[in-house]
Amino acid sequence: MSSFIITIDGPSGAGKSTICKMFSINDGFVHIDTGKIYRSIAYILKEVTEEELNKLELDFKIENLQVLFIYKGKILNDIILSEDIAKKASTIAKNEFVRDFVNKLARTIAQEGKFVIDGRDAGSVIFPNANIKFYLDAKLEERAKRRSKELSVDYSQSIKSLSCRDEQDTQRKIAPLVVPKGAIIIDTTFLSVEEVYNKIKSYF
Repeated sequence: MSSFIITIDGPSGAGKSTICKMFSINDGFVHIDTGKIYRSIAYILKEVTEEELNKLELDFKIENLQVLFIYKGKILNDIILSEDIAKKASTIAKNEFVRDFVNKLARTIAQEGKFVIDGRDAGSVIFPNANIKFYLDAKLEERAKRRSKELSVDYSQSIKSLSCRDEQDTQRKIAPLVVPKGAIIIDTTFLSVEEVYNKIKSYF
């Protein structure tokens, strides 16, 4: 059995993870959140060097169509969601050896089955030959509103945080956030989750 891969790229707060979860629930796709790999590295390593990364024993398992990242027997998925971890993850994502580590792990996970992968370079770098690619976008104000609701943080803080992350993601020299070649662009600003999901499904 070979893999069927959907990639969903876009900036933070555009709705990528939510849509991926719907594909897991409704369509039986395993969801790989590449951002969680970066966050796991940021959480585990105080100083991210190539030497430390090569020794890193970050494990994973697929459970209920979700990829759980595990370090020393502890599942990290629910403890790596803070804005502080997100900022550090965005910073270490500039390192080529970190990106190589994440890309290899994502490809290892997606060897056989149906996968939906979200991130910043899922369709441009990690899986350039994916079966179908999407790029979700939304206005900064709407993304900040969603993020502040999701994390229960102040709206103005979300605006500032997302602006900073957008700049980091689009300006970094290695694998910047871009619209992948051949990707279908969907603006989610004024769309409900169900509308975005149905729009994506219409391309299958």
